[in-house]
This record gives sequence, C-alpha cells and structure tokens, in this order.
Amino acid sequence: MKQYHSRHTAVLTTRGFYTILTVCALIIAASAWVLWSNAGDTAEDETQASLPIVSPAETLPDPVINTPVLNEDDAAADTENTADTESTAETADEDTTEPEETQDEQSEDTAAQDDTPTAPTPAETTTAPVYVRPVAGAVITPFSGDELLFQPTFGDWRVHTGTDFAAEAGETVLSLTSGTVQEVTEDGLYGTCVTVSHDADLISTYRGLTDVRVVAGQALNAGEAIGTVAETMDAEAALGTHLHVETTRAGTPVDVLELLGESEIE
Repeated sequence: MKQYHSRHTAVLTTRGFYTILTVCALIIAASAWVLWSNAGDTAEDETQASLPIVSPAETLPDPVINTPVLNEDDAAADTENTADTESTAETADEDTTEPEETQDEQSEDTAAQDDTPTAPTPAETTTAPVYVRPVAGAVITPFSGDELLFQPTFGDWRVHTGTDFAAEAGETVLSLTSGTVQEVTEDGLYGTCVTVSHDADLISTYRGLTDVRVVAGQALNAGEAIGTVAETMDAEAALGTHLHVETTRAGTPVDVLELLGESEIE
C-alpha cells in the first residue's frame, strides 16, 4: 500500500506539471494574440491620422463648352488688333532707341564745344572825366579852403569856398564836365545860379549868370554852354564883372583848379 501511494503521487505530480505548463502556454498565446490585435489597431489609427486630408478636386471648366465661338468677322478683327499691337510695340522700341542716339550726338557736340578755346573777356576800361575851363579869364580870387581871405565888398575876412574868374559881361559860361542840371535858382546876392551834378558825387555851381540856356534835368557834355556872365554880382561887386564857380565832392568843398590841373600862379 505504501508503494502504490508513491507511484500514484508521482504520476499525479508529473501530469500536474504538464497541465500547468500547458495552461501557461495557452495564457501566453492568448495574451500575445490580444497584444498583437491591439498593436495592429493602433498602427492603423496612427497611419490614418498621419495621412493628409485631400479635398475633392475642383471641377475645371470644359474649354470646349465655355470657350465662346468667334465668327469670321470677329476673328479677323482680333487678327488686326494683334497686328496693330505688334506694330505699336516695334514703333515704341524705335522711338526709345532714337533719343539714345540723339543724346549721344548732343554729348559729342557738348564735348566739341568744351574743346573750343574761350575768347578772353576784354578788361573794362574807365574813361577819365574831361574837365573844361568855364571861362578863359585869369583867377581873381582863389579857393582858400580853411584859410581866411579879405573880402573887399564887405570889408571883412572870410573863407572863400569858390574860385573867381575874370570875364566880360555876356561871355559864354561852359560846363566844367559832363553831368545833369540839378537846379536853376535865383539868389539875392549872387544873382542867377546853375547847379550841375556829375559822376563820383561831384557838384559844380556857377554864380552870377544871365541868359541861362539850360533847365533842371537836362544832360550836359563837358564844355557845353550854360549861360552868360552877368554885368554885376552884389555879393562880390568890388571885384568887377567876373564868374564865381564852386565845386564840392560828397558835400566837401574842393578847389576847381585841382580838377583842371592848374595852379594859382598860372
């Protein structure tokens, strides 16, 4: 009895081992099949998710159906328009080319002009004024400047801002130099007086005149007649018949003999 029990136990032990092994193999196979199924579904989902969504293509118009049919007249007009367009383009190209040629010619002309020597500019020449003696007589009383001279008519000493020239009554008085008559006035002591303005702020005044031949604003040349010497001059009656001439430059009295290039001794 004891021996039988041992064999039976061994048999059961061996069979139980294989049974358990088989069950484990089935379990492992079932688990593998489940995992394989899930992996396949997941891969399919991922593949579908990664694929781009393609929208249906737009339906293009059928060129045969939508293209308008031109009659012969329209086709001829299109042909003429195409020809006119090509002709206009060619003309525009020609017009565009012509200015470039014109610019090149202008550049050559300009270069030729630059090479031409320029004539020197003539230097400006200034003509010196011409001075003429108002009358031919000698100097009776010279210009004194700041020096006092005895005045016989009034019997006192005073400066003499002019020059007295001996002259005959009726003798013609000439303009010292070219200028414009500024005014013709009457003075109680010097009689008729004529004032002439000249260049460089020079002014000349002729006192003791008669038969005046000029008017204010009249242009005069050097040596042109102004009037004649009067018989008397109350301011300098003691000197007899003579001409009194005064000259100023910018308001300052100047000696008329210096302008004439003369001296008192002459």
